[in-house]
Amino acid sequence: MISRSVLVALLGLSVCIPLPAQISRDSKFGILRTVIAEQAAARIGLPFGADGVELSETGQVNKEKLEKDIKKNGQSIEAGKVVTVTEIAFADDKIEIELDGGGKNKKSFLDRIQVGVGVGNKTAPVGRDDKTQKAKGSKIVLRFEKKVPPDIKPELLKELLNPILDFEKHNFLKTGIDALPPEFQEAVKAKEAKIGMDRSTVIMALGRPDKKVREKLDGVDTEDWIYFERGLRVQFVTFENNVVVRIRQY
Repeated sequence: MISRSVLVALLGLSVCIPLPAQISRDSKFGILRTVIAEQAAARIGLPFGADGVELSETGQVNKEKLEKDIKKNGQSIEAGKVVTVTEIAFADDKIEIELDGGGKNKKSFLDRIQVGVGVGNKTAPVGRDDKTQKAKGSKIVLRFEKKVPPDIKPELLKELLNPILDFEKHNFLKTGIDALPPEFQEAVKAKEAKIGMDRSTVIMALGRPDKKVREKLDGVDTEDWIYFERGLRVQFVTFENNVVVRIRQY
């Protein structure tokens, strides 16, 4: 049995040691829905490679590392180029923002599967086209001195990325929105999905989904895009043949 003095000491220790801050579920989903698929103009040249460019929460770019990586791996994104946020990853003290698919070549899922044909008692490998996706983008590693703020909002994240990305240049988005049917233009600006939209238009309006579910109903292939909204609300956007046919909220 633990003595009273030991128990008091343990309780005191637990009070003294701060618990690690973790970004909240609502903040994470809010950033993923809002910032992924957003476009911005690059303020500086960015490198190929898995490391990307390092940026501190105070707005300082690691220029020495940036110049070294560009010299070693080459430049993937020129200053002024319009880029798209394609992926965001969260860690305890950093947020990684992938641009235009990232700066590292990626293997297709199929390339990790061995395929062969039977020849007698042996199996001979079957040739397959190279499915490697060639890198064309880069990455920003936003580092925090202590922890990522648990309640960080999309607006603050964009502000912190401002030394590298200019989200305020909206003129490059006008062509894409203006090319949409009139009934969808206002919906995209209001970040709403509408029946009849295709997948790319839904991404413009809502960003990439938190989850996808495919199933067959009455012989028809459907795909649900699921968005976890603030609180316990969930939105389902159902596609048939790349067109939204149903929208539900719970």
